[in-house]
Amino acid sequence: MSLELRKKVLRELNESEVLHIRKLIHRLDISTSTLKPLLAEMIEQGLIEKFSHGGYTFYRITSEGRDYLMQSHAEESVEINKEEQEESKEDKEKENINASS
Repeated sequence: MSLELRKKVLRELNESEVLHIRKLIHRLDISTSTLKPLLAEMIEQGLIEKFSHGGYTFYRITSEGRDYLMQSHAEESVEINKEEQEESKEDKEKENINASS
């Protein structure tokens, strides 16, 4: 399954604490047939948990899911920082070329 979709699910659950599958489907704008296998996989990995209340099934993020989300956010920040540094280096090189012309 898509890592980006997994992160979106974790973000939604992290922000809302507890969500019914219908809310997740609505917020993520995806089908039940796409979401259910992903949720099952994430439960198996310990990233989220499912529980029932009043005959309804709900999902919530686990501490492992929060750790995964924080780690992926940190990795994205490092990648963005690297890209910005490379762009800055390229800009400086262009400036040096233009200055020497």
